[in-house]
Amino acid sequence: MTRKMTITLEEELLTSLDNEALKSGKKKTQIIREALNLYLNISSKGEKIKAWEEENKKAIDSYNKMVEEDGLILKSSRMF
Repeated sequence: MTRKMTITLEEELLTSLDNEALKSGKKKTQIIREALNLYLNISSKGEKIKAWEEENKKAIDSYNKMVEEDGLILKSSRMF
């Protein structure tokens, strides 16, 4: 489902949008939609990564402590 929305943009941004639309052959609405989707997906990924790190902080800290104390697992088997 789509809904209509009105936005106000700075003149410089509108000029860049016009130029990109001419260069790419895309409609301005399509360019804005793609930019918003990209921005929101990136933000969403960043939030997911942060949440995952917080959820797993205890395990990560525990593993890092083990590596500090005992060294890397199977270090003696490494060929490099």
